[in-house]
Amino acid sequence: MKPLINTLTILLFSFNTVYLNAQPKQAKLNQMEFYKQFVGTWQAEVGTDSLEVRECREYGAAFVIEVSRVIKGEKSPFYINNISFDSNDGKFKGFLLYPNGGYFTWIGNFSNKNSFSGKIVFNFMPEVVWSEFHAEFISPTEFTCTNFNQEGDQTMIMKFVKIN
Repeated sequence: MKPLINTLTILLFSFNTVYLNAQPKQAKLNQMEFYKQFVGTWQAEVGTDSLEVRECREYGAAFVIEVSRVIKGEKSPFYINNISFDSNDGKFKGFLLYPNGGYFTWIGNFSNKNSFSGKIVFNFMPEVVWSEFHAEFISPTEFTCTNFNQEGDQTMIMKFVKIN
């Protein structure tokens, strides 16, 4: 009886090892390729006679977004967003700089090809979250960007359309 139990144990162990090794591994999302969806010029209405224009370009292995506000036809710089991918934690890190010298930092990543979320944090410290944002691609030429406060309440939603 003991040899039979040993044989069955070995067969069961072998089957589990082969079966588990044959399971498909979760593919890593290609964060950099997904982020390239943002490259180009995008605009959203942010009020009466007001637009937000985001001009995103690749900067080597990083991204730069120049953001302007156009109010009654007058274009003014709003902020610059410098973005890099940190392969150690699989997240993008952004440094947003305003013309008056003010800044904030954020950390985020894609959960799938069309869904990008992040947290606005104090000096890249993920434990000190000020607010959150979520961008969802509706199509290659449209995405929405939703902002949330610390309590998780939606504070703003903008629909961006690619114009170039």
